[in-house]
Amino acid sequence: MKDNRKYVRIPESSQIFYEIIPGEKVVECATKDISEGGIKFIAQEFIPQGSHLRIKINFHKTLFSFEALVKWVWARELPHREEYEIGVEFVDIPQDAVKYLQRYIESLNE
Repeated sequence: MKDNRKYVRIPESSQIFYEIIPGEKVVECATKDISEGGIKFIAQEFIPQGSHLRIKINFHKTLFSFEALVKWVWARELPHREEYEIGVEFVDIPQDAVKYLQRYIESLNE
């Protein structure tokens, strides 16, 4: 089966902070995977369809971090847990973060 994704996903467990816009609280959680196009992470709360979020992600291995604006793409409740997998797409991301992600993903795929 062919994968039609625009970007290659890599497993990544990094610290992420998010707030649903308009933000009232900042929540900490962990990523599951990342690509140049977006992130999948685990949330303790349901995030409504159509939400926009402000995120900050910290890469533990390289000490790189960046902030970005993302939009909700999908959500899935995890069975037997009160957690959700959330898929978001980058909407506004700094250019240095784009370059970092490209190099980081390439280095892990070699």
